[in-house]
Amino acid sequence: MIDFWEVVERCSSGQRMKESEYDTLLWKSTSELIRKYDIKFDPDQVIPQDDTLADRAWQAGLELFLELGFYCLDTRRIVRFTRDEVEQRLAAAPDRYVWGQGKDQGTTTARKVEDTRDPSFVASGLGVPVPQNLFVKVCQALASVPLADAFCGVSLQSTFRGMPIKAGNPIEVAAAIWDVSKRREAARLAGRPGLGLYAMISCAESTAAIMAAAREEFGALKNDVTQNGAIAELKVDFARMNKVPWQMESGAGIAGLYGPLMGGYAGGPEGTMLTLIAHFFLGLLAFNADYHIPFPIDLHQVCNTSTPMLWLVSVYSQAIARNTHLLNESVAMAAAGPCTEMLFYEFAAHAATAVVSGANQVVGGIARDKYPERVSTLEIQTASEVGRIVARMGMKRKEVNGLVKKIVAKYESLIPDAPLGKKFSEIYNLEKVTALDEYQNMYEAVRKELTKLGLDYSVL
Repeated sequence: MIDFWEVVERCSSGQRMKESEYDTLLWKSTSELIRKYDIKFDPDQVIPQDDTLADRAWQAGLELFLELGFYCLDTRRIVRFTRDEVEQRLAAAPDRYVWGQGKDQGTTTARKVEDTRDPSFVASGLGVPVPQNLFVKVCQALASVPLADAFCGVSLQSTFRGMPIKAGNPIEVAAAIWDVSKRREAARLAGRPGLGLYAMISCAESTAAIMAAAREEFGALKNDVTQNGAIAELKVDFARMNKVPWQMESGAGIAGLYGPLMGGYAGGPEGTMLTLIAHFFLGLLAFNADYHIPFPIDLHQVCNTSTPMLWLVSVYSQAIARNTHLLNESVAMAAAGPCTEMLFYEFAAHAATAVVSGANQVVGGIARDKYPERVSTLEIQTASEVGRIVARMGMKRKEVNGLVKKIVAKYESLIPDAPLGKKFSEIYNLEKVTALDEYQNMYEAVRKELTKLGLDYSVL
């Protein structure tokens, strides 16, 4: 079976090509495969019930990767693999991962379409920038989400000790150490000291800073995770691959992070979906990924809760679930901000779509994931409840398709001008780190509305 070091060697021996030519090749290849495999977005079928569509998507995504491999930016070469090499790595991939330790331990496992087992759930701040004085409180709120199997904190807002955080600068190392230690402190304050970190550091980019901070004495657990992100589309560089030898030798968890852009070189929902499937193979071969974190987004709206994006999420998830045992931790990215009904419904729609399609859940991309202090947790809690209810009720794709269409109708027209909502400090009691009445009441009202739409909260 091909190993990581053979992949590194191929980065220097593959076919030379300009990056722009690779981008053009991606566009042409996805367009041809969409026609070849008859893959068509149907807005009436947000969650398709056609197993053959999922299987065709799988074959097309695999064919795309066999044709294009991935592109190494440092050497300007294409790194390709044979079908046997890809299938061997697929067969050897893990089908479960354990976060945390002791009573707070959480496990994610490979799921199937319409699986009645609970999905794993990660409460995530997804790197939303917050000031240093609020960092621990926000992380504590995230770690307190009741159904979370692991959590991901937020990120420092551009400075530490009054200095800009820059990659390769000594301040990056200091900030990364502080980051890890405060996430673990937040877990202790939430009464869950052993809760796993799905991403242990958000404020460091360099391998040196991550390695320096990922130590037990600073709060990192053995199976806490660092993420290796691909570059859109199907690209890597040595800065990202440099973490892999340390991850393999130290036993740190490895997550592959993929964010293909609908409206970019991959085209519309069909081509972006195929490109996302191809990224799973990139993660296995370039990063040795234990599990996979897909966050496809609309390039123009910077979210994945519209009808085309939810279709994309459903089809790629069904393709992975039906044809592999890979760990698919599907990320929800919303347009609206905290303490808005729209955000509750965006996360509910994504949760139902992902879970019935065979995915696990990562929830927390709020207000297009770019505004300081726009982070909150009751909407995340709602997503965790919706996902678990869909599974425990044994809901089928046809039933969930109807449910999701009703939910999406409540907000889709608002996506271009989605409300920014309120800051964390405006909706929480900062001493107790609990929701204020206005926010709590909104959560209760949305829960009642979702009950009317057919979700049975008594199964929780």
